[in-house]
Amino acid sequence: MKAIVVEESFGLENIKIQELSKPTIKDNEVLIKVEAGSLNYLDLLVVKGKFGKQNFDFPHIIGTNIAGRVVEVGTHTENINVGDLVCNHYYQTWQSGVFKEGNNDARPGTYLKGLFSEYTALPAYACVPIPSNLSTTEAAALPIAGLTAWEALVTEGKLIAGQTILIKGTGGVSVFALQFAKMLGAKAIVTSSADEKLEKANALGANVTLNYKTNSNWKQDVLAETGGQGVDLVLEVTGADLNESLDYLALNGKIVVSGFLSGTKTNLDILTFMERKATIFSTKVGSKASFIDMNRAIEINNIKPFIGKIFPLDKFKEAFDHLEYGKHFGKVIITF
Repeated sequence: MKAIVVEESFGLENIKIQELSKPTIKDNEVLIKVEAGSLNYLDLLVVKGKFGKQNFDFPHIIGTNIAGRVVEVGTHTENINVGDLVCNHYYQTWQSGVFKEGNNDARPGTYLKGLFSEYTALPAYACVPIPSNLSTTEAAALPIAGLTAWEALVTEGKLIAGQTILIKGTGGVSVFALQFAKMLGAKAIVTSSADEKLEKANALGANVTLNYKTNSNWKQDVLAETGGQGVDLVLEVTGADLNESLDYLALNGKIVVSGFLSGTKTNLDILTFMERKATIFSTKVGSKASFIDMNRAIEINNIKPFIGKIFPLDKFKEAFDHLEYGKHFGKVIITF
């Protein structure tokens, strides 16, 4: 089978397609014929050797999100059958409840073997049925980007109808957040440095779009759009811009940090933080139980993940370039 691997050392120049043996499943595993995988910023960090303590051996199969069809099941698997369409659950051992010590260790593509191969073996408990209204290409976007947005808005942010959310950027998590915000009946303000991306956000239902690169008064515009009160929730994907988020946060507002595109260090203005009586949360993608809840909402509301661009397997390097240079709106998909 074909697999995308980091061959000998870290670096985008070292990702290649290799021919590997098809996995042999264990009693508690299923074999999946992979049909699509989605790229995440996390995948770039892994390939570049910038994600924590990566002690895996080379060559290392990369990839954190896939969807496909079950073609074989082990002797000790339940509620999953040959022919089922599934996607993977990223934090494999986080089935429900609060995040626990040890859940970090069972993550494909980071500390475990990745998923970007024509066939992959997964524990049955690490598989989630795809929503009935989605194709596998669409469902491949769900395990990290979709579930992170769901956790940010629903589980942590507790966004409700009538509230206002400011969504930074138009990547995978941000676009899912826009779709979930509209589902919840909230007002969505979206920021980007590209007008063409803001036009797409408008088409998806954004109430207000602001170009922070060409509009030096965009923060004042956020306040004006909220009657001077500020937004109830900020989806913070940059990580290092918490003080900026406080500038337009409402009293008792919430900031949910879902990424660190601008860096992992920040100097928080504690006085403003306290004066706003703000709350800052972080997200850890989500549990399998939360994944199932999200999928139910996707089915009921017929939400379709926005796929920015699809690349065939032999164009995988172009897919990584597309993501690295911020050309994408929504998700970047590789088909197998």
